[in-house]
Amino acid sequence: MTARQARDLVTRARAGGPRSDTGPSPSAPPATGSHFVVLVKPEVMTPSAAPEAVAEAVRVLGEAEVDVRRAAVVPAGEFARRGYLLLHYPRLHRLAADGPAVLTSGARRELRSLTAATGTGDVLGAYEAMTREAALTPQALDERCREAGIHKLDSGSYASVTEPAGGPVIVLNGFLPALAEGYTGAGAAASVGLLECHSDREIDALRGEVLGALHPARAAPGSLRGALGALARSRGIAVSEGRNAIHLSAGHLEGMFQAWRYFAAADGRGIESTAFGASLAERGVPAASVAELAADRNLTEDSGETFSPHGATEGLRREDALDRVRAWATGKGLGTT
Repeated sequence: MTARQARDLVTRARAGGPRSDTGPSPSAPPATGSHFVVLVKPEVMTPSAAPEAVAEAVRVLGEAEVDVRRAAVVPAGEFARRGYLLLHYPRLHRLAADGPAVLTSGARRELRSLTAATGTGDVLGAYEAMTREAALTPQALDERCREAGIHKLDSGSYASVTEPAGGPVIVLNGFLPALAEGYTGAGAAASVGLLECHSDREIDALRGEVLGALHPARAAPGSLRGALGALARSRGIAVSEGRNAIHLSAGHLEGMFQAWRYFAAADGRGIESTAFGASLAERGVPAASVAELAADRNLTEDSGETFSPHGATEGLRREDALDRVRAWATGKGLGTT
């Protein structure tokens, strides 16, 4: 896909409708390398900026030896209404809604260290924290949490010590309500760009060398976030660590689910039609067992330790990730909470 084709796709999307799509690639994705999704977020997909935002993403990916095999543009409000936002960030949403009950064992240990260091014992999910102060807005909660500092507990699990009700509490994923509002509030008039990608390079290397720093204003100029941050500045669009312009799948497992949900499922095809899914099928892993991992619910090892399947495959090379998923699907350390 070229930058010009990306602009043309966004132009067609302006005509309306729930989705504009370049359609399936004429060939199956290669059975080697990395198959993943890049999501261009609503903050840089305003009606005026969207054509250049997608074109810039395609340009940077091409220079990084990434083949953009297919692209789609979906209105941000439609993206949220169809449940894509919830499915894209399942653990972020679950923790913000359900609070500490859904933390993994590793996250619980980190939380205990945080409570001991701060002397703060009250722990709330973000949405529970929102109910403690009538005038508190998602943006205000996000700002308080970022000012206080966001501590990573585990994959998809973050904590901030703040005061939404006048007393210190630890808020879990306090940035999530503001993130969601970017798709459902004023940002609903913008769009989401979806790019199905393949590269011979490992996802971990792409995230480290091509995605760029979390804050687009501090990202390297040649990175995805650096390029989109520059575009945002030229259009007077605010970006931040929370409004960070673009997402690239965090691992092979997450990439498989995103490629399936955003592209293969739209054609009526199953997980096994994705590159990583096909490799799992070749290893005898049933698609139904793989699908159980989509929601990123905690898995339990024989020792009783719980962990996030998506988090446990972040940073793994493709073959190692395949071996790990096959082990889970054949019953070694399985059990969900």
